[in-house]
Amino acid sequence: MTEKNPLVEGLAIPERTRRLLIISKRDAPAARAGAPAGSNRGPAPRRARSPPCSRWARSWRSGARERQAKTAGGPRQAQRSSADGPVVRYGQALVSKRSVQPEARGTRVIEVAGGPRLVVPRGRLTAVDGPSAGHTIAVEAAPVVVGAGDDVDFTLADPAVSARHLEIAATPLGFRLRDLGSTNGTFVDGRRTGEVWLDEATEIRAGETRLSFTLEEGARELPLSRAMNFGDLLGHSPPMRAAFAILEGAARSDATVLVLGDSGTGKELAARAIHERSPRRDGPFVILDCGAASPTLLEAQLFGHARGAFTGATEAREGLFEAAHGGTLVLDEIGELPLDLQPKLLRALEGRTVCRLGEPRPRHIDVRYIACTHRLLEAEVRAGRFRQDLYFRLSVVTVRLPPLRERKEEIPRLVSHFLGKLAPGAPIDLPRSMLDLLASHTWPGNVRELRNVVERFLTLPGVPAASLLGTSSGAPGGAELGGLPIPVGEPFHEAKRTWTERFEQAYLEHLLARAQGNVSEAARLAGLSRQSCYRLMQKHGLRVE
Repeated sequence: MTEKNPLVEGLAIPERTRRLLIISKRDAPAARAGAPAGSNRGPAPRRARSPPCSRWARSWRSGARERQAKTAGGPRQAQRSSADGPVVRYGQALVSKRSVQPEARGTRVIEVAGGPRLVVPRGRLTAVDGPSAGHTIAVEAAPVVVGAGDDVDFTLADPAVSARHLEIAATPLGFRLRDLGSTNGTFVDGRRTGEVWLDEATEIRAGETRLSFTLEEGARELPLSRAMNFGDLLGHSPPMRAAFAILEGAARSDATVLVLGDSGTGKELAARAIHERSPRRDGPFVILDCGAASPTLLEAQLFGHARGAFTGATEAREGLFEAAHGGTLVLDEIGELPLDLQPKLLRALEGRTVCRLGEPRPRHIDVRYIACTHRLLEAEVRAGRFRQDLYFRLSVVTVRLPPLRERKEEIPRLVSHFLGKLAPGAPIDLPRSMLDLLASHTWPGNVRELRNVVERFLTLPGVPAASLLGTSSGAPGGAELGGLPIPVGEPFHEAKRTWTERFEQAYLEHLLARAQGNVSEAARLAGLSRQSCYRLMQKHGLRVE
């Protein structure tokens, strides 16, 4: 029976790589203690042609010298150790685990007396030099996006840094850095990279700024819900269960809730489920879309108006605040609220009274507020587009719904759920090739996009699986470049990242087909190193049979 490694459980990692990770984890204690290896060790790893960074290269050369010094009948411990500790092969990369235990490097779920907990290691990113030298940010449960734009978590005042340059996220295998299609690239320990696992102390360069990532002592424990859904929100991954735990607590109270998440993650479903589980469940549930409402009419929609308050106001009308009395008012896309209306909203939230336009008499309201947005409101505050006092008033309880790309293990369950809703009673299953394609997609539209793909699959049987993803050129707001759909309906940087990832995947698929599955030949044709080619294949879920 194959030994299990908690670092790789539940992840879509090739079986050969999974076995190597298990071997390396089993050998780590013996290698640290200097004990000889057991007979059940696997074969020695082959020498890598281009180790991913100078530190790992030194470790590999040190281990190679030790192997050459051993006799043929000597112990094989040196094949699995180095000057910096055990060496783990992950894909085509040799990674020194160094002094930090694997359990401290990645997220993991533990059981305690109070229920399950998600343990998240603590990392810290610091700008060492450059225009933003001295700035620092903690990297924990939520991914941290670094760039020169206003809508990022860590802003660098460096003209050579892209608006959304790179992202660092905690995963079960440790902290992962991912370049977001930056213009000048991301360099880790002197080497340009697209995606890499970070060591306990790693030097990163973005533009003219040198960053230092360090793994800190201790970890953060987040309570997890035992439920696999919250209302109509489905999720069994640790990030979703952590969000469910917050939502369950918020539903029992009357506190204002701020729901953060990308478009299509289910923010409105979360707001409705909070209302339905709250003491106000029998009251009205009212939604205001701050992004869709006309700026000139938004104030009248919110507060109502008296007869004759403005041209066309032929009769008095109550606003959404009054309509939600005794229930819940959802301020959807609160980040789009005009700046001149924000003080009036804050006054209504604080005083629990509203005045209709053209009417001096205040009216008392009893309303529970839930605000939703896809924007980073802290960044909007720094940019001067959102009032800080309003942000503090709204973020009494804050919950982030993770995007689908961070929980792809949930795709099969979500697909089954949508098939059951869209084609009830029909025994329909997606082919394995289709599921593999869904797992390799980046899902800029998140769960909403996945539902559309499933519905398209049911509506257009026989259409090639690859054609079901993306925006067709004939759709409104769609365009194509070189046969690849351009998501012109998305913000520029999101669209750029989406199209770049589609191009990378299509390019690799055609290249591997041309090379008849020979990765070395495909890398030569592309002008890439074999390791770079393997990293791109791993990123897009491509495997050579």
